[in-house]
Amino acid sequence: MKLYYMPGACSLASHIALIWADTPYELVALTHADVSGDAYCRINPNGAVPALVLDDGTVITQSLAVLEYIAACSPKTRLGAEPGDTLAQAKLNECLANLVSDVHKAWSPVFVPQRYVTQEANQDDARQAAFGQLKKQYARLDGVMQNRDWLLFGRRTVADAYLYVMCSWQDRTPTPLAVYPALTAFKVRLDNDTGVRRALREETENPTRPEG
Repeated sequence: MKLYYMPGACSLASHIALIWADTPYELVALTHADVSGDAYCRINPNGAVPALVLDDGTVITQSLAVLEYIAACSPKTRLGAEPGDTLAQAKLNECLANLVSDVHKAWSPVFVPQRYVTQEANQDDARQAAFGQLKKQYARLDGVMQNRDWLLFGRRTVADAYLYVMCSWQDRTPTPLAVYPALTAFKVRLDNDTGVRRALREETENPTRPEG
């Protein structure tokens, strides 16, 4: 498998999941310019990361789909729902959808405020409004993680890889992650996870430039 990613972006979750799943992979690092370039858009017309290219050339995009595919390909690692457990699968879908659609998307006005206002002078207003929404999202997640080591099923899943990335972004807001004790404990624990540490090291030390 070949994973297209940007260092520190949400694609880090898929990178971590590949390591946790003990799945062989190749990395292709992208810059912001690469992601919107013609070469990458021929792979993923959405112009976003991650994109996972399978051995036969099939491309999977969107974090939710990529993470669930990785989990399904390595059932022995138990990174997803147990095979045949439709309720557990629904709960995993629900959890990932919340992280991807509600939590991650709440960051958009922080990263690209120009998409949400018509005048440059109002961009900081968009950011400040986003910070308020993010505060609510992280307070909710902190409540969910009270007395838990993992988001679901009492064990590590691909959802935890995504939550880790969301936690790693929080200090970019006026409300540091330390305000949320359960999320802080979760992130500290995963900071010391060998798979997470390997992914972070690979993304900073061993980037591969895109083809074409």
